[in-house]
Amino acid sequence: MAKSENIKKLLEDGLEALRKNKNEKAIEYFDRVIAAESENTMAWNNKGVALRKLGKIEDAINCYNKALSIDPDLSRALLNKARALKMQKKFDLALFTYEDILELHPEHREAKEESERVRNLLSRHVQLTQKVTVTEKEKEERKLFQERNEELIEFLEESRKSINDSVEKIEEIFTSGIKEEALEHRDRILNALISFNKQLLDRIRHINDEFVTLDFEEEIRELIDKWDTFKDTKIQELKNLD
Repeated sequence: MAKSENIKKLLEDGLEALRKNKNEKAIEYFDRVIAAESENTMAWNNKGVALRKLGKIEDAINCYNKALSIDPDLSRALLNKARALKMQKKFDLALFTYEDILELHPEHREAKEESERVRNLLSRHVQLTQKVTVTEKEKEERKLFQERNEELIEFLEESRKSINDSVEKIEEIFTSGIKEEALEHRDRILNALISFNKQLLDRIRHINDEFVTLDFEEEIRELIDKWDTFKDTKIQELKNLD
């Protein structure tokens, strides 16, 4: 196998491991790429993602910085770095990083939305210090976070079961030979799943507004990643019925 093909295969295997939350395995693949191509920004950036999922935030930032030292305009690495800085509660640095992205891509949707949330967090922190100590508020919000997180986990688990049931029924209809009816149901489920995903993100952002010291969306990033993997898998299963 040619070197370029081997690198491509290692990256694909690493990304697949990442999607399945096999993060340590993903790091092994990305390290093999880096050993062969020390300036492969995709490997450095995604190694950072795997480390972030493992809770190794500082190590993840070092990987993003390495990717950015090779390509300072790599917006995906900048976005991942900003999110990691938020997890460290380094909101000023996170905001600067989002601004770097928007300087390169003024209409970058994720950077615009997330930078606005950081500004709100900074503003609320200032207001908070005038009324109550941050430590007291953090304790209060940590309890609220546990409640909201458990509610969301339960909600997503119920949603997964419902979606799985719907997809299985459509597949049964399709394999029984009633393909036209199955495809009609398939299209409705696809539209419903896309709509549900939008409502879910809106719900998460609404919950995020309840917090001052915590960024709820960033705290549950792993939960969102797992949902995205599930959603994308089900969408692909439905599309495969063609």
